[in-house]
Parts: sequence; structure tokens; C-alpha cells
Amino acid sequence: MKPRDLLTLLVIGTVVVIGGFALADAIRGKPRAERPSLTVGAETTARPTPTIPVQTTPTRVPGPRPQAQAPPGWPEGELDGTLTLADAQTCDVRQIGLAGGRERPLAKYVGCQMWAPPVGPRLAYGLGPSSADGLQPFRIADLANPRLELGGYRALFGVIVWSPDGQHIGWCGRRRTGFDLEVGGPATQLPRCPAGYTRDNEVAYAVGNKVLVGDRAVFTANGGVTYAKFGLDGSLAVVVDGKRIERWDGSSLTSTTELTPSFQGITPIFSNDNCAALFPLSQVVQLRDLGCPHGVTNRSFAGDTAAWSPDREWVVTSNGVETEFHHVVGAHREITWPVGAVALAWRPD
Repeated sequence: MKPRDLLTLLVIGTVVVIGGFALADAIRGKPRAERPSLTVGAETTARPTPTIPVQTTPTRVPGPRPQAQAPPGWPEGELDGTLTLADAQTCDVRQIGLAGGRERPLAKYVGCQMWAPPVGPRLAYGLGPSSADGLQPFRIADLANPRLELGGYRALFGVIVWSPDGQHIGWCGRRRTGFDLEVGGPATQLPRCPAGYTRDNEVAYAVGNKVLVGDRAVFTANGGVTYAKFGLDGSLAVVVDGKRIERWDGSSLTSTTELTPSFQGITPIFSNDNCAALFPLSQVVQLRDLGCPHGVTNRSFAGDTAAWSPDREWVVTSNGVETEFHHVVGAHREITWPVGAVALAWRPD
């Protein structure tokens, strides 16, 4: 984003903090009065039964014309995987093969918000602003097969979580009713809002000071759990009372990291092993080490959005004008892609 005046920054800051705690309410299933409105989509689902998608029409026309060549000086073979981004100017979803630095053709998907699983070609993308009752419309797509009709739904406060294998997606609907959807199949109604999925693709919940898998408590914190994320290595990162991060390796607590007031209320972007976190603040992304051996150095980057490489050795950020890749393990290295983004997802090919 381009710099704006002080009033805009203050408004954005306020929205971020409010949004962070609204997200925590959704994850924890905290009761809250809601305005009544017409039930649309999967909120009418019985358990189990096929979902009823929001009536939206996917676009099948080609997306933005890919750049024919990699940017000048692109270091071929230095980066791995695929970067999917939402263009900062148009919100078109675009995709870059990072090894060769070449953009790949896609069908046209337009969404300034994206939620992506760690692997695979699937993606959930926003369909505009939330309704007055806090429900965010979104559509599921398979970028490798744009003819697939995977449906559109609505998630409370835009809280959407994916299973590690990209086969299931979960969200919270009206009245804090949770849903677990097998992509392309039926949705199952859950007893509460899902907080995430385990490495084994089980639904997890945050209830009070506990993280539950089914009815089994797998972690108990000394305070309220406001956010939780399972790592691909079996670790678990938990935000407690919005003020600190506790990392668990599956058998013991490995670290506790206190958060300064500027980080509180911001949803962290954890690496795949939960050993580090990114905090997008106003025009700055802060990186914080979470105490693992061979950790990273705390530092900051210009930008409003960020993502980790699958191997945790790189961070990608964007300031809305260009997208930058930062090597954060070992020697510092910077690589620039000349397109700005408002959302980013870095996945293996």
C-alpha cells in the first residue's frame, strides 16, 4: 500500500486490533449477541449432510496475462516452490514458479483475501466485504482445474483453516456453529468453531485454557487460548491471553515468548515448525524468533503482508508496490518481484 495520512493509519490500527480480538472470540466460541439475519449457505447444514453453497458465479475467463520472462537478474534455481498472490492493484490471483521466476497462466479469480493450505493447488479467496453480522463470503477453487465447482460459503470474521493435506477446510458459521468440509464432498457440522487441524488432519478446538482434539485435551495453558496452530512437525504454537506465545513440541513446552503491546491483538503468521512468527503491523512486518535451536534473528521488513517459505529459510513480504524475498537463515539475501500483493501463499510445487 502507498503511505497515507495519519488519520487513515490510526483507523487501520484500530481495525487490526479489533479484528484480532474478534478472531479470538470466533476461535474460542465465546458467546456474543449477534444481529439476526437470513441464513445462507452451510449454516443450514444438518450433521452430516451436503452443504448448500452461497449462490455466486465463478469466472472462467483467463486471468491476467503472465509476464513472458522472469524479471531481469532473477536468480534461477535459488528459490523453490510456487508463490500465489493477490495483486495489490486489481486483487487478481496470480502465480509464480519461483525456480525459473516465470508467472504461470491462471483462470480469473478475484479476491483481496486468500486462505491457502500448506500444499496443493487449492485456495479459498474472499468475495468482498463481510456482512453486518460478521460473515465473510468466500469461494473455494482448485487453481489447477478451474472447471471444478467447489462452492462458496461464509465464515464468521473470516476465520478459515485448512488441513495440512489440503483435503479439508474448516470455518465458523452463524451462532458459533463450526463446519468441516471435505473439499468436493459434504460438510460436517461441528460442536464448536474449529481452531485448526492437527498434522494428522484431525479437527482441533480452543476452549478456555485448553486445546482439544475431539474431546481430548492435548494442551493446557495458564490463561485463555486466543489462537492455536499445529506445525507440520507435530509442534503446537498457542497465543495465551493475547499476550504471549507458548510452543509445545508434542511432549513438553519448549519456549515462552512474551509479546509487547504493539504485537497484542495481531494474528501471528507462524512458520511450518512454529519456531518463528511474523507480525504484520502498519507498513512493517516484524519477525520474532520463538526459541528453537538454530533460530532466526529478530528483524523487520517493509510491507503489509507476509508469508514463510516451506523450509523456513525465506520470508516473502509486499509493500503493495513490489514483492520481496528475504533470506533469513544464514547470509542475508534480497530478491524482488516487480508486482505488489495484498495476500501471499508460498507452497512447494
